[in-house]
Amino acid sequence: MHQMKKIEKIFDTAMTEDLTPYADLLKKMKKKLPFFGGTRRIAAAVLCEYLGDISKIDMDALPGVTKRDMSGQVVFEDVKDGKARIFINVGKNHRVSPGDLIREIVKRSGIDGKLIGKIDIHTTYSFIEVPEQYAELVLLSMDNIKLKGVPVVAEPAKRKKPVTK
Repeated sequence: MHQMKKIEKIFDTAMTEDLTPYADLLKKMKKKLPFFGGTRRIAAAVLCEYLGDISKIDMDALPGVTKRDMSGQVVFEDVKDGKARIFINVGKNHRVSPGDLIREIVKRSGIDGKLIGKIDIHTTYSFIEVPEQYAELVLLSMDNIKLKGVPVVAEPAKRKKPVTK
């Protein structure tokens, strides 16, 4: 498998799968290393084994990395009628409801829940629409939180690809 495809698969797994058993294994493995930074070294070792030589990878072209414009602001690709779509890695399998998402966003970002637009909850992920001017605030407020026991990953949604026939 091509390295970039492998990296995309890693990002997809990190955002959509329940990795709790692997996190538990990582904790046990970390105890075997006698120095600080064990988790980082184990992750790097796994990537080394999985990807091999990465010297030719363009690090700026990695998938899953939040795009920023020249001013440092997050770029939202999927904006329609002034609403930006945000991807969140929790869905029906995590027993997440629209109310859960709205409550968490309101609690953490402080925006009015009435401003939140369409919410699409899929099996392992969700999309929410928020006014473009609040999108970065909502995105940042969802950083380092757990929802229904799942560590949340939120990022700007990618623009929908047109269906080709």
